[in-house]
Amino acid sequence: MKRKVTRSRETVKVPTDQLKLGMHVSELDRPWLDAPFVFQGFPVHDEDDLLALKNICEFVYIDVLKSGMTPDVRSAMLGRNKPKQYTITTPVEKEIQQANKHYQKAYGEVENILDSAYRDGRIDTTEIRKLIKECVDSIERNPSAMMWLTRIKNVDKYTAEHCLNVGILAIALGRHVGVGRKHMELLGLCGMLHDVGKMKVDQTILNKPSRLTDKEFEHMKLHVVFGREILVEDKTLPNEVIGAAYNHHERLDGKGYPLGMDASALNFYTKVVTIVDAYDAITSQRCYSKGNTSATALKILYENSGSQFDPKLVVKFIECIGIYPPGALVEMASGEVGVVLSVEPTNRLLPKVALLLDADKQPMPQKIVDLKAQREASAEAQHRVKTVLMDGSYGLDLAEFTQHNINLGDAANFQQERE
Repeated sequence: MKRKVTRSRETVKVPTDQLKLGMHVSELDRPWLDAPFVFQGFPVHDEDDLLALKNICEFVYIDVLKSGMTPDVRSAMLGRNKPKQYTITTPVEKEIQQANKHYQKAYGEVENILDSAYRDGRIDTTEIRKLIKECVDSIERNPSAMMWLTRIKNVDKYTAEHCLNVGILAIALGRHVGVGRKHMELLGLCGMLHDVGKMKVDQTILNKPSRLTDKEFEHMKLHVVFGREILVEDKTLPNEVIGAAYNHHERLDGKGYPLGMDASALNFYTKVVTIVDAYDAITSQRCYSKGNTSATALKILYENSGSQFDPKLVVKFIECIGIYPPGALVEMASGEVGVVLSVEPTNRLLPKVALLLDADKQPMPQKIVDLKAQREASAEAQHRVKTVLMDGSYGLDLAEFTQHNINLGDAANFQQERE
């Protein structure tokens, strides 16, 4: 370990896999705003903070005196402590039932919040915070289920669905990056409340089915101001939530709004919300535009990384979503068509797919194929994904498909569809 001496204290450069609770972190290997921490320099007393440090940073600087590190303690820091990695603990076939319950309850509460913002200009976040914990539980067990549900779009319920989906995708990205529960919960709250200010703009402009005029667009920009005004009335809300609502249309290059802030002023939570907000908007069908495929959305994010979006987080989000995201409609090389159920992080080209149409695009009994299992077993007839289709292609309704599989009752019954 290399020592670094400052004018006020001695610090030690420590690889993060050697970090332990009780150590005082004085500096990171990256800007503080690129990490989900409120304070710039703090003693690590929280397992979630320890997890985030180990997964986000390669090394940090430890204040020797504040950490109470004697020479013997420093010498003992040779053992490696691998950071915790999230694992899939529940198959998607089973998790989808719990995920749907949590999704529907959270959706109802987001609608209540938006109604309150529209009616009273004030909101109560007590219930949504409880429901976010349930969403985090599901995403910890298996993020594919919740991510699958974010693919079901209803053009008439765009704002509420969008807020909920941004919260869920933010949690999923937090899990992928490797932050702890408290940071995932905060990301979820930032996402679900980021567009609350849209309830105070002119609703005819918000729902206009054609391109906005310059004047109308300037009015729409006010939603970030209105959002901050609504959220600051709740004295229990963290500043990160208010900041995400106010700054999620800022850009790294300083060309965003409302203030034209540059990258040095944008924190981790805002950068995450900015990315997932754009992704969900691009893939959603709205009153004035058709949705795009996930691949198109990820391409747009990548092309604008560095100027509009944080490039490191964009790469992490692309990893998180994958080429074949849960809920995506795909055509196989055989001509059969199905829905992606889940993808393992280490095998993103080999998803589990529920086939619904045969090679002639005619309905067939649902058949689940696990491309990873086929590859590992060296199966003679192996399926391969040919292309990702637009949602709704060939008349397939993702909401109907989802409800059918939720109604199967449990994973065992779901698995019987393989035969």
